[in-house]
Amino acid sequence: MRQKQGHGDVTIIKRRSKKGHDEAHSGAWKVAFADFTMAMMALFMVLWVVQAMKSEQEAEQRRTVGTPIWEGGDGIFDGTSRLVIEPVEAPPPPALTNAEYQRSDADQVYGQAGVAELEKLAVLMRDMAIEADAQSNLQVEVVPQGLRILVKDDQDRFMFQRGSAVLTDHFRELLVRLTGVLSRVDNKLIISGHTDATPYRGNGGYNNWNLSGDRALRARNVLVEAGLPAASILQVTAQADGMLLQPDEPESGANRRIELLLLTAQAESLYQELFGDRSARVNFSEQGANYQSAGDSL
Repeated sequence: MRQKQGHGDVTIIKRRSKKGHDEAHSGAWKVAFADFTMAMMALFMVLWVVQAMKSEQEAEQRRTVGTPIWEGGDGIFDGTSRLVIEPVEAPPPPALTNAEYQRSDADQVYGQAGVAELEKLAVLMRDMAIEADAQSNLQVEVVPQGLRILVKDDQDRFMFQRGSAVLTDHFRELLVRLTGVLSRVDNKLIISGHTDATPYRGNGGYNNWNLSGDRALRARNVLVEAGLPAASILQVTAQADGMLLQPDEPESGANRRIELLLLTAQAESLYQELFGDRSARVNFSEQGANYQSAGDSL
């Protein structure tokens, strides 16, 4: 390129540099990619924080209203919604008071009572003892063999007149009331009499064995007279002071009692095997030993 200046011509030469392929693709793209990466990292950090906050809210909700049932996607990244279905629980039935419980079972007959029915009988007997002002005179508990019922003295009232089998009025009434509960089941009954270890003061060989047996038999008669079927009673036994409630105080009046054992079906079956015609036995005679299998007649 030529350019005139003054009287002479001045030649100005401008050289243009040629941009190569590498210069056309400079490091600007790296800056853009870094910005894009930072933006994606920021997005994922926001999503992670949102997910953590949502999980915490869900845990708080489960602690408040119970464990819900979840349906839907696996999380916020799968693009699906999640539906919370809260469990519906039926309200519990209202609790019955002792009086209402007794009225609800007032006319119920259990037949051959199992453990569940024996527990209900125990409740009825305790309620009956409260009504009869005999809480300290009646002790009831369910044992593996059945329902164990203890009728006993307290500090103010004796079941029998001292040294005799004469039943006092308070305990007669208690046994009559007890009959009304025992009559609801077909379970068999064993009655045993117990004394303390104080020797019987009398003549003619009468001792605590006789006294405990007579008292047990007297209790049996009152139950039968009050309406309990005689066939319900399998055995009446005398225990004297052989089964003390307080072994450390053998002469304590707490050992004097009448015990009733209402047998389970299994315990009754065992009793029949021991004492009835269901058990095998060996009979001895002058002709020798004779084995008799269960159920064989003599």
